[in-house]
Amino acid sequence: MTKTGIGDHLISCAAILVVEDIHRSVAFYRDQLGFDVAEIWGDPPSFAIADTPRASIMLKQAIHPDKTSTPVTNTTRVGGLWDAYIWVRDLKPILAHLATTGTPHSEPEEMPHGCTEIVVTDPDGYLICFGYCP
Repeated sequence: MTKTGIGDHLISCAAILVVEDIHRSVAFYRDQLGFDVAEIWGDPPSFAIADTPRASIMLKQAIHPDKTSTPVTNTTRVGGLWDAYIWVRDLKPILAHLATTGTPHSEPEEMPHGCTEIVVTDPDGYLICFGYCP
């Protein structure tokens, strides 16, 4: 018996990260990680989408009347938890790109669940994991 659900109708998924400085975040995802950023929306500018054909990260600047809003990463709530996980076909080109841009990252680690993962920390402290899961 086949169970039906929404899965067959989904196209993609994006992480949404609240950032302290939209321009700094856009520069990181564009220049360090190689994502495309077509536009920054809002007046003042406060929202952008760092995009690739298969993975997107939405960036929303923390705008609050008292100007004290700050990003809250998952690790401030639960240790060892990433903020976004991006599956990749091969880690070698990811590692080569990070080396070219001088982007710090963790060493590749083979995990008990069979994936090899690296982690990059963005300017707001978000942990972005790239995982190869054969």
